[in-house]
Amino acid sequence: MILRRERDEGLGGGGVLGYEAARARLRAGGARLGRSVLYLACGFPVGLVWSVCGAVLLALGLATALFVVGIPLLAAVLLSGIPLGAVERARLRMFTGTAAPSPHTPSAGEGPRAWLRQRLSERATWRELAYATVHCALSVGEFILVLGSLTLSCALLAAPLLRRFTPDGRVSMAVFQARSDVQAVLLVPCGVVVLALTYLALTRYATARARLATHVLTRRHDDTDAAQDERIGQLVRSRARILDAYDAERRRIERDLHDGAQQRLTGLIMTLGLARLELADTDAPARELVDKAAQEARTTLRELRELVHGIYPSTLTDRGLSAALAELAEDAVLPVEADVELPARPPEAVEAATYFVACEALANVTKHSGATEARLSLRRTGTRLVLEVYDNGVGGADAESGTGLLGLADRVAVLGGTVHLSSPAGGPTLVHVEIPCGS
Repeated sequence: MILRRERDEGLGGGGVLGYEAARARLRAGGARLGRSVLYLACGFPVGLVWSVCGAVLLALGLATALFVVGIPLLAAVLLSGIPLGAVERARLRMFTGTAAPSPHTPSAGEGPRAWLRQRLSERATWRELAYATVHCALSVGEFILVLGSLTLSCALLAAPLLRRFTPDGRVSMAVFQARSDVQAVLLVPCGVVVLALTYLALTRYATARARLATHVLTRRHDDTDAAQDERIGQLVRSRARILDAYDAERRRIERDLHDGAQQRLTGLIMTLGLARLELADTDAPARELVDKAAQEARTTLRELRELVHGIYPSTLTDRGLSAALAELAEDAVLPVEADVELPARPPEAVEAATYFVACEALANVTKHSGATEARLSLRRTGTRLVLEVYDNGVGGADAESGTGLLGLADRVAVLGGTVHLSSPAGGPTLVHVEIPCGS
């Protein structure tokens, strides 16, 4: 309300704020028009100097092509776009106010030969040469456009004054003519309109021209869309290989623990049971120590089995994702309703990712949500596997707060999937996961 009232006062009685705002807009518009005029007008001398120097070097190079002197001259013509590109990037910085980076990579070797070889092999060099050729043609038209539009605008605005200096008292400019003082005065509003059109035309054209120059003269070849797509593809494939190696190593650890440590602990428990039978007729302290050791061994075995189950459950390997999720829901601390509709087993990587996403989501429900119940659903929609974990907790879950949701998103992203979180304050919370699983 305060801001609205100040705005009304500025535009209303007194109009101080409105006047200052109008002056600021006029200054900004004048500065923009000045930059546009300077940018477009200065392109003509730049193109003129380049075309003259290029023509001279090309003529001398062709004339002395049979001699050694002609080769450097022709090479200079081919490389002449580089200095023009540097000048154009400086003009871009003047017009836009931001630095225009060079598309050339630093020379890998030392000496003029290495520099020359690298510059001739870069696409940026040939783009600058092509831009220089186009720039020479455009700069002529741009100079005429700037000179003609500004001259016409100023002449129309000064029509009453110009009429005083003409021998016959007539003013004729393009389609505008004035034979009397009244007609000369009427040309002043026409000059305002032409000046406004000139402002729009020159500023917008200069902006488009600067965008063209920025695209051609600052873009490196290795930053093209194709190169970016290739790098992204390499990163995705690398992450997928890392994930596959991680899953393989996890299964190896699970197998070693199951076949090694668990079997030895089971043998130790049996040995302690036999020792307890042998000590049945001895002192009580000895039997108590053996009983305590057997209990510790059983506790360790149970914890190890839970660890192995968390690493890679055998149910997931033997019976598939549906059975593993049903077992996960049954073992949860909270009541969890499982709704799984999966006609066929998806690929192994998709199964593993989906299962561990469900495990982490249910663990978050237990630790952070304060919920009394949860629901887990899994279905296949077209070529995508859709997993949803819902709870009636307090909500307010944040992926940035270290709840493991970022890790889930990264794991799913490797397979081209997405994770969406809906958790308003007060609840409920819904984790929606979609993973491509083939046709």
